[in-house]
Amino acid sequence: MIGPGPVTPDGMPAEEPVLTLAHLSDTHLTPRGVPFNGLDPEAALDRALAVLRRAGDVGRGPDVVVVSGDLTDTGDPDAYRRLDDRIRPLAPRVVYATGNHDLRTVFHRELLGGAAAERTGPVLQVHRLPWSRIVVLDSTVPGGGHGRLDPTHLAELSDELAAPWPGGTVVVLHHAPLPPPSPLQTFFALERASRSALARVLAGTDTRIVLAGHQHLAASGTLAGIPVAVAGSTAVRTDPLAAPGHERSHAASSVNLVRLYADTVTVSVLPVDDAPEVFDLDPAECAAVIARYPVTPGPAGPPPGTSG
Repeated sequence: MIGPGPVTPDGMPAEEPVLTLAHLSDTHLTPRGVPFNGLDPEAALDRALAVLRRAGDVGRGPDVVVVSGDLTDTGDPDAYRRLDDRIRPLAPRVVYATGNHDLRTVFHRELLGGAAAERTGPVLQVHRLPWSRIVVLDSTVPGGGHGRLDPTHLAELSDELAAPWPGGTVVVLHHAPLPPPSPLQTFFALERASRSALARVLAGTDTRIVLAGHQHLAASGTLAGIPVAVAGSTAVRTDPLAAPGHERSHAASSVNLVRLYADTVTVSVLPVDDAPEVFDLDPAECAAVIARYPVTPGPAGPPPGTSG
């Protein structure tokens, strides 16, 4: 909740999201004690998850946690279990996608289970919630680093999206369907043909936003007019302004906060850092600030939800 009572200049109640998702990506957990590019990815993940735990402590925790691939760095089974042990308590629903560093069969067995546990091909995950539908694609190419969407997999997606769902659909995949930010990301990108094919499938459906990862950099764009939000890695951050031809990365991370409202979607990038607090006003102090700025009524416009 944002706060009690009318807090907007027109006296209307504050807008509240119908669904809040914490979107993480590229956690790159390794076998115990093995570094990832000289870093401890498990400690980095814990710092990122501390942001969500603090939110939960004040009643602002997410409804869903989405982790969009490269959950592990080498497909270590124990790494998947350690990841799930950390994330599962943070939200009523957790959604995982597989990435190019994951091993598809191990991912299926450790995190999907059920009928998917023995599947060797791409699995279309569909999470039907009362307030939204989350559909997860597998964009990986076994043995490769770039992304591709199998035509049969896309046909499954098309069939699922043929019927709209209350609140619309969130589509998740690992390889971002956007231009990449760096030389290695350019080579390991989603194939252009797959990006175009995905755009054709999503156009005209109830898809409200596409969530992706892989680029190790928070980014945004559109696909077929639909918003695309890319979550940064919890371990490292790609530098999009490195010298031409250089691939440079920093020990920095972020988490995306995705809020679905009745008529819009917002995405906030939350850096995971030690920035000092500037202020923390309580409700009474917020009310005191608001009281210093009385609103003068303006010309009456059309009632909400009308035109003209």
